[in-house]
Amino acid sequence: MKQAPDSSTPDRYEIIDGTIYDMSPSPNTRHQIISGNLFREFSTYLKGKPCRVFSAPFDVYVNQDRDEWVIPDLSVICDHSKLHDVGCIGAPDLVVEILSKRTATKDRNVKLKLYRATGVKEYWIVDPNFETVEVYRFGGDMFSAPDAFGMEDVVKVSIFDDLEINLRDIFED
Repeated sequence: MKQAPDSSTPDRYEIIDGTIYDMSPSPNTRHQIISGNLFREFSTYLKGKPCRVFSAPFDVYVNQDRDEWVIPDLSVICDHSKLHDVGCIGAPDLVVEILSKRTATKDRNVKLKLYRATGVKEYWIVDPNFETVEVYRFGGDMFSAPDAFGMEDVVKVSIFDDLEINLRDIFED
């Protein structure tokens, strides 16, 4: 359960494996443009469908004890029983993290392992500097390399039959 912060706890933070990760300062303008563009694509596609997309800040509790949580940049959740007033309890179907200098190592290592272990089906790592997207598709016991895409590519979202996202629409201001 989320604990009341004390004077040493950052204003926005995540807890993974008992470690507190500071989530401040807020993301930069480029990060927010990319996040907004991705949210628009998912939101437009999901209109009238049973899944929902949420943008940060939106807490995702990765276990029922709610003693670990993350704040992904975007979360797509299709199981409405996971949605509660406090956020999502359980694994989203798809998670997007947009890299920054402060979060890149955590997103590529700690969160990658966490999302795979907790049942996320698809994990996107978006790199604003290189305008690339790495897409991890988790399933079974095998760990496969991500598919890598650049600005000229179109990404097929594997958790949906007919959603493709043109990365030019994501990276252009």
